[in-house]
Amino acid sequence: MAFTYTASSTGSTLQTETVSIEVSPASGVIAATMLPGDSVSGTINVSNTGTVDEYYFITADWKAADDDTTPSLAALLAYNLNVSVAVGDTDLFAGKLEDLIDRPDSPGRELTLTTANEDVSFNFTLPTDAGNAVQDIDLAIDFVFVATS
Repeated sequence: MAFTYTASSTGSTLQTETVSIEVSPASGVIAATMLPGDSVSGTINVSNTGTVDEYYFITADWKAADDDTTPSLAALLAYNLNVSVAVGDTDLFAGKLEDLIDRPDSPGRELTLTTANEDVSFNFTLPTDAGNAVQDIDLAIDFVFVATS
């Protein structure tokens, strides 16, 4: 003998929310000429402009900045250039520029509607032992911020 049972759900609703962030300034955070041992810093403000609490990730998209710098030279500098990323006293990333991909680790950095915005600090250091191989290399870096909920 077969047994069948049916239940209905009534009054259900479905709605959407918006996940959105803005960064400021949009360009020109750091412009510097570095020698081994030098450090430079810059700050980007990240704002939650969506309608829900969010998480964000940061990626450094780097490339040769001029015709004199080949892609392999750009990669050499990205390998040698150290970067630390922080919000206040909280480190989001510390390592080589080439490894700044989707950081911090999942689920990302929380940015609630209550917090609204925060300053993300970037500090770049060219190690004292970088050597002559990284001289006269020009690198362009775009910081890509991706938000999720």
